Amino acid sequence: MKSISTHPAAQWQLAAKQAEKTAPTRLRLAAMAGHMQIDKIAARRAALIDLLADGRPHTREEIWETVASQLDADCWGKVPQEALARDLAALRQGGIRIAYARRPEIAGYYLQYPRLERPSSPPYEATNWQLIEAVGELSVPEKNKRTFAAADFALQQKKLLLAETHPGWPDADVEQAARRLVFGENEVA
Repeated sequence: MKSISTHPAAQWQLAAKQAEKTAPTRLRLAAMAGHMQIDKIAARRAALIDLLADGRPHTREEIWETVASQLDADCWGKVPQEALARDLAALRQGGIRIAYARRPEIAGYYLQYPRLERPSSPPYEATNWQLIEAVGELSVPEKNKRTFAAADFALQQKKLLLAETHPGWPDADVEQAARRLVFGENEVA
């Protein structure tokens, strides 16, 4: 076993001593910390959970290296791929939602729950996360309906502004300029 400070049992034991946790939670954490000290697989799975809890994706290689640095170099056994697959399956079976991101820039395993933290936004950014989440819960036809309504509203507003700022333009030019500003340039073949 590695030094006491890097072993996951040490962090779980510290968490068990926190006063703000309920008594049953503290007891469960202390029992699990004791179990991790004698069971290599339990310690490996706890280290895996602690690693994934940081809110960012981790590649297999990074997981193997980080967990091995906390435990023993041979904690993954002869076939690390199989050990990791078994650990992930056991944790998922226990209700922990672990997903895998496939995009090259953020490839790796991460926790779906608890939700990943949103990036902190500067105070001048007016992102309405409740609206974004509400739109995310809409059905596809309802999203399309609202999107087309918003596009139509933007087009009407742009036409009114252009007609006011350029009173000599014919209606066809106002329409064309408004469409170009709202929807962008489209090449017609």
